[in-house]
Amino acid sequence: MQKYSRVFYLVGFLAMPLFILLLVFGYIKINQMASEEIHWGHNKSFAFGQASREGKLILLSVTKSRCEMLKGLECGEGKPDLGTYVLLNFTPRDNEFQTLILDDRFASLKTDQLPQYFLLNASGEIRHTSNQLPSVEEMQKLPKKETSP
Repeated sequence: MQKYSRVFYLVGFLAMPLFILLLVFGYIKINQMASEEIHWGHNKSFAFGQASREGKLILLSVTKSRCEMLKGLECGEGKPDLGTYVLLNFTPRDNEFQTLILDDRFASLKTDQLPQYFLLNASGEIRHTSNQLPSVEEMQKLPKKETSP
């Protein structure tokens, strides 16, 4: 029995680095998966939910590459005012982008160059379209709800 206990200790001791490597790999993999889902802005359902709860507009930013932490002129560096709108960013590689180009309201995505910016209200109605990030003043002037005739 004494012989076998030494073997078990040796196997356990040698398996420990492998176990630690598996933990580190798992941690890295989980972070990669999370960073693919969580990016500049929010996912579509969260953005529309937050906009309707807080009475804000949704800034839909369609850019060539993902806007990480609001960096870069294309992503509106220094301009965003989170008190005015909820951020939503799509790139041509996103599944949501494919559904956007099928929608007639976003027909300019098929022909015009990126980036393109759309201000939407909580019901999905386009309030403003631009090839440049709209200024905070423009966003504050736009009504957040549909106006009745």
